[in-house]
Amino acid sequence: MISPRRALALILGAALLAGCDNDPNPAPLHKTRADGSPWLARYSGLPEDPRSFDPQYMYDSVTRRVMELVYDTLLEYHPMKTDPYEVRPALLEGMPEKEVSADGKVSYLCRLKTTARFHNDPCFPGGKGRQVRAEDVHYAFLRMLDPKVESPFLSVFADFIEGMTELQEKVKQNQETLDYSWQFPGVEVVDERTFRLHLTKPYPLVIYWLAMHCSTPVAHEAVEYYDGKSHDGKMRGDFHAFSAVGTGPFRIAEYVPRQRVRLERVEGYETTTFPTDGFPPDKAAWLQQFAGKALPLVDEINMPILRETIPVFILTRQGYLDGMAVNKDAFAAMMSGTQLAPKYRDRGMTLELEIEPATFWMSFNMEDPVLGKNQKLRQALSCAYDNKTYSQIFYSGVAPTAEQILPPGTIGFDPIWKNPWGYDLKKAQQLMRDAGYPEGRNKTTGEQLELRFTTVASSGEDRQRAEFEQSCFEALGIKVRVEELTFARLMDKLNRSDFQLASGSGWSADYPDPENFFALFYSKNMPPNGSNHCHYNRPDFDALYEKMAIMENGPERDAIIKQMNQMLADDCPMILGFIKAYYSAVQPWSPRTHHNLMLEGGMKYLPVDPILREQKRAEWNHKPMWPIAILIGALAGGSIYARRWNRRINA
Repeated sequence: MISPRRALALILGAALLAGCDNDPNPAPLHKTRADGSPWLARYSGLPEDPRSFDPQYMYDSVTRRVMELVYDTLLEYHPMKTDPYEVRPALLEGMPEKEVSADGKVSYLCRLKTTARFHNDPCFPGGKGRQVRAEDVHYAFLRMLDPKVESPFLSVFADFIEGMTELQEKVKQNQETLDYSWQFPGVEVVDERTFRLHLTKPYPLVIYWLAMHCSTPVAHEAVEYYDGKSHDGKMRGDFHAFSAVGTGPFRIAEYVPRQRVRLERVEGYETTTFPTDGFPPDKAAWLQQFAGKALPLVDEINMPILRETIPVFILTRQGYLDGMAVNKDAFAAMMSGTQLAPKYRDRGMTLELEIEPATFWMSFNMEDPVLGKNQKLRQALSCAYDNKTYSQIFYSGVAPTAEQILPPGTIGFDPIWKNPWGYDLKKAQQLMRDAGYPEGRNKTTGEQLELRFTTVASSGEDRQRAEFEQSCFEALGIKVRVEELTFARLMDKLNRSDFQLASGSGWSADYPDPENFFALFYSKNMPPNGSNHCHYNRPDFDALYEKMAIMENGPERDAIIKQMNQMLADDCPMILGFIKAYYSAVQPWSPRTHHNLMLEGGMKYLPVDPILREQKRAEWNHKPMWPIAILIGALAGGSIYARRWNRRINA
């Protein structure tokens, strides 16, 4: 017979089984703040591990989601202003003041906020973080020159920051080592809080580079304390490979590779505040409650690392994530046309349209003897490509078709511009005749034109995309041979100019300026010097690019941008595809305050209602009681049977 003690243990085990769920999130770091108010946590998944927490090295969007919360930049993007995008002071007290010397040299005077401080860390005396100083900016720029850092930003800054090219050469002469006692004139330390950035030539776009992490100040104490030295019984290499001593509203509380990143609010942080202007009309009344408020709006951010999309959908549905991008895998389940499905609307979830400053296209090889020399043929292929249907099939119609290389929100974007070589099959057929290939055949020899289309094929969906694109072009009567490669091999082919027509080209803005996109067609940026994969080479375009790149915004610059856009349209070195866009499903307890996708880590502006979240989680995740009922029934039946069996034996 089962003893009462064992029966109780089994019942408790069943109760635990009934209470189990698949919440991947650890318990919050605290339940309440020091003042007794509720501790507020947010939950947002990462698709993969961060690559590095080194500001002068990091250059990927996943890591930026973490870094923007841990390291403040000198300037930052205004979260509400996206048409056009606008930067505002972060670590700096005000916007940089442009100065022009008598000999025409340009510099920018910058002053740091008194509130800017590094986080508390053992690398500082007594573990107390210190104030950010101008020499920390000087140190950060020197780090870009350090071969150990391998900064991808060095080539850009070396062109415009005074003395960087000379120091680069000095490093090479010093057998690839950098002496941090070296001074260079690019960053002049005026006083403890003031520095002057000296340029070799006018470059207004340097303002945007001050909003990137490559220029954010770094504490030399942190690098020197952790670099290759043993602390707490562990040998640690480059500290920034796994942690950070930052200046932002959060610190890294925990990083478990392949599992999660967890951030904790920095007590006493007051460098940035919620904006007081730029509110969109439909949210202005609601956002007013946050105007001027101290940041961040929550105390903790949990980022489970979820590489697959299905778990993200399931965990969002159960309330364990505060929202998600409605990707292709989840679209049919969550959407009804362009609206959330009724069951999700009934839960109080809302839908937000996110449009990234990113354009995607297919590249013609302008050095190819067939395509590169035949403008009409390129235009015909462009008119044969049905990018609207492509978006409907592969992006559920959410991604707008691209009419120009510049995405919305970028300076110079023309909302009424139409691609003259957009989808029009009849026009494409006429252009084929003009190009010398009526019905897809050489008008002289009668041979069918055959083209090689190079594309990525690492999944079944990739092959579906390739088949669709192939069918568009073959509608002209030509034969298209698809060359399927990995992304790495495709990039290698693009860099070596070993292709005719290739997918896989596109650009997400480093900063919202046409220079960042037109650079992809500047002849001096052909591989290996840059990403001009089309190998586009037009001297008058280059001349306009060089002029436009160093001009202040204004009517004259606008006119040049329009002229360059027209040149690309006429020459057709690419087939325009789409603008990256997607829907986000937002939980009722975590409403969105902004839509600025130049901010990868804009969660410091987002609020949360933990009481509503717990209510909804309980409502959406009923704990099954059947295991207890079945076990109690089994125990009762077993107990009765055991008693009867015992009586028979003792009879």
